[in-house]
Amino acid sequence: MSMTQFQPWTKQLLVIAIIGGFLLLASVICQRIFHTSEIHLLIEKADERQLSYELIIHNSLTNAYRFDIIDD
Repeated sequence: MSMTQFQPWTKQLLVIAIIGGFLLLASVICQRIFHTSEIHLLIEKADERQLSYELIIHNSLTNAYRFDIIDD
């Protein structure tokens, strides 16, 4: 078997890997943007109501978080 017989399959696999990587990157970016917007809104509303809160960022890449209102 020559190398030319494997090229179409290899090219398809490479295209699939590139598309998959792009989709993964796009998903991470979208999550980060969404979570950042949510965090800003939660902080703004808590400050308006003069509430104490705790914000924990679980994942700095996606800004996954936990937001708790602290009872005074």
